[in-house]
Amino acid sequence: MAGHYRHGSFRRKIEDQIPSVFFDPDLDFASIKIAKGIEARSYLRDGFVFCEDRNGKIIEIQILNLSQLKILRKKAA
Repeated sequence: MAGHYRHGSFRRKIEDQIPSVFFDPDLDFASIKIAKGIEARSYLRDGFVFCEDRNGKIIEIQILNLSQLKILRKKAA
């Protein structure tokens, strides 16, 4: 995934192995690839997208509206 991902070209790739983190401040998005595999299904829960392989194993977590996480954490406290 050398700097490209299904959501476009990322500005910064933090790691080059599993687990790996992708971050794009312009899209306000981050992705954490936690296992190798091909996504078979995904679902949205509380601003996070969980991607599973065909066996139901979570292989990636995508964080939407990344800039809001700090604000939401303060509101919950």
